[in-house]
Amino acid sequence: MPDRRALSSARLLWARSRARIGLLGSAAATVAAAVATMCLVLARLRRTVETAGEPPPPGLTADEVADLVGIGAAALASAAPALVLLVALVAGTAMAQLARLVAAAREHETLAIRARGFSRNQAWGADAAEGVAVALAGAIIGVVLAAALAGQVGAGAVEVVSSWPWVIAMALALAAVFAIALRRGEQRRTAGRAARATTAVVVVVVVLASALVVWQLPLARGAGFDPIVALAPAVVLMAGALVALAAFGGAAAAWSRPAAAFPSLQPGYPARQVARRLPIYAVAVLLVTLTVAQAVFASAYTATWQAMTTDSAAVRAGADLRVDMTPQSASPGDVVAAGVPGTDASSSAYAGVIEIGRLEADLVSVPSAQIEPVVTSAGGLVDKEALIAAADATGEGVVLSEPVPLGDGATGIAATVGVTVESGSLSGFSLVALLLDGHGTPVTLRLSGEPQPAEDGTALLVATADLPDGASPWRLLAIGAGTGPSIAGSSVAVELSEVVVAGGGPLDVEGSAHLEGGSSEAVLWLADGGVLAAAPDLAASEGGPAVAAVVTTALASRLGAVVGDPIDFRYAGTGRQGAAVITSIVDAVPGASDPLALFVPLELLLTSQLQRGTSIVPSNSVWVAGDPAADDALSAALGDRPVMTATPGLSASVVGALVPGWWIATAGSAVLSLVAAFAIVQTLALARRRELGVLRALGVTASRQARMRAAELGGVFAAAVVLGAAAGALVSWLIVPGLVRAVTAGILPLAGAVSFAWLPLALALGGLVVALGVIVAAAAIGAGRVARSATVGEEAR
Repeated sequence: MPDRRALSSARLLWARSRARIGLLGSAAATVAAAVATMCLVLARLRRTVETAGEPPPPGLTADEVADLVGIGAAALASAAPALVLLVALVAGTAMAQLARLVAAAREHETLAIRARGFSRNQAWGADAAEGVAVALAGAIIGVVLAAALAGQVGAGAVEVVSSWPWVIAMALALAAVFAIALRRGEQRRTAGRAARATTAVVVVVVVLASALVVWQLPLARGAGFDPIVALAPAVVLMAGALVALAAFGGAAAAWSRPAAAFPSLQPGYPARQVARRLPIYAVAVLLVTLTVAQAVFASAYTATWQAMTTDSAAVRAGADLRVDMTPQSASPGDVVAAGVPGTDASSSAYAGVIEIGRLEADLVSVPSAQIEPVVTSAGGLVDKEALIAAADATGEGVVLSEPVPLGDGATGIAATVGVTVESGSLSGFSLVALLLDGHGTPVTLRLSGEPQPAEDGTALLVATADLPDGASPWRLLAIGAGTGPSIAGSSVAVELSEVVVAGGGPLDVEGSAHLEGGSSEAVLWLADGGVLAAAPDLAASEGGPAVAAVVTTALASRLGAVVGDPIDFRYAGTGRQGAAVITSIVDAVPGASDPLALFVPLELLLTSQLQRGTSIVPSNSVWVAGDPAADDALSAALGDRPVMTATPGLSASVVGALVPGWWIATAGSAVLSLVAAFAIVQTLALARRRELGVLRALGVTASRQARMRAAELGGVFAAAVVLGAAAGALVSWLIVPGLVRAVTAGILPLAGAVSFAWLPLALALGGLVVALGVIVAAAAIGAGRVARSATVGEEAR
């Protein structure tokens, strides 16, 4: 017999909830998925920051590691809210739709209890209590689920639990969304026009906000919290999904008319059903579109971040591994020692700063023979052919460098000079030879010997030296002479008559110079094709040959220069001058940290320096080709110095935690979309039971009804997937490069093409499509089963 007890508020709430336990369970599952996704994302990011720099990169102190991690953590803090916001956005949309479905299912009972005196305040209280209960249950389940899955994302249960403030905030936000949407659904008859106006305003605001962040994102820098960086992905993806939804609605309405002209029931009937029930299908389309767009965005961010950070690091390093030796120089022995296991080739290099007028630019120089085996192409950003062509450049006024080979068996070198002392003394007289080893590394070798007086009043000096440690074959670039300090000054004439290689033979080398005053130096012979020998005062003249140089587009643009134009420059901090002629203009110079840069082959640079002076600027860096994982061994071989590699550095690696973070958020969004889509499909199936009976009465078989339901749902979801992919590609093109630059320090301006990680994208979309296919198949099977026994009720006649 009926229960005649008066219903209390608690019993009423319990009875109403039990009647719609399926939809409320879907809402709790939505909260659980959102909370679990958020906890896993934050746990992964937190674990990355805590473990960054373990073990520390070679050659860095603990303070340096902490500073680098701090830079990456600050950038991560700027971008991490975007992941949480996007999860909250998808979950909130799903919760709002589930609440509207609950309100629609309760339409009659809501009218009944309102007629019996259920006040507005009581209704708000009941809806709020229901929302809190759903959110609380979902939050508890979500935290437990996240703790169980933490190990799968490289985190631990401790990091999950430590996110409890975010869990509370997410649960309360979703509870509020559910309660407000439920209440608005119950009042939709009186507030429908206002609701539509509010929806239109929200769409306009989202589209305008997306335009704002696309405009401002190139100016954002992720050094701490930046609202543009935090909002950009969520706002622009939602705007893209709304545009796709508008396109779906227009296409559905447009297709329904020609489809109805077909004589058969298909495709007109499914098309008209979609057009008629667009407000219900819209949320499912929006969620699926947003999830697919997010997957495409995650794919683009993954591949673009990897390419931009790796290419930028490779351009800055110049080679796979690099060790800067400043303030010492790079000796041939250092280059040989760099050949540790895991490496293929090594070379010395010079990297410094020059001044061109008021501009400062980077000057990079590598031996011409080592460009191909050592210099990295940096993903195609470095034009190695242009660098090699500069070494082969010839023409009037261009520096030539023709070092003389010493032979494979060379062990030492001896130089014979005749010295005539015109005034003063020969005290402190010295000879030096500038050699290049097999790697192109320059070394200044001091030759020793005692002058022997000759009968004509001159002195004959035979000076010798053994070759230092280094790679063979060796080459001779120059021989110079100098006098020691003298109070009274001196005047000495020097004639180089013979150079003999120990373990080889005599070389075709000769030259002369006149030394005036104390501490005077001169180049006796230079392998420049005879240019200095023909014009001994070349160093004092304003002209002289120029080195062939490859300059960046940025520097050429600032100078207004083109190929063939000369450039006069000064070595910063030394007062020395040089001249170059542009042979190529390229996007990037390897090893340069500034977009304003130029490259000169090392032999040409050394020869030019000796034409204009008596000393060189020695190599100050060791470049190595090989596995970047050999950085520990390379650092140990070169005195525990820091190693720069052609891979993202420590700060960038911390920011790189966003890559798995995006995929975790995408997986969570997919679960949220599937839960909401399943609930929407099931609700539609319940609301359309009478329709199945009418179709059966008209002679439409159950199997045909099942096929039409499958075609209807499959078409909707297929269109959502296609539109989502298009929206995701557009959003990626708009903001991914700017977002990567905003959150990752050190990205070069020339790195910026959008690329996609196809394998994870295919797996993500494949999994989503399969899950949607299961929902469609289940709905079709259910419709066919119900259609076999459905009848037309009296009220439907």
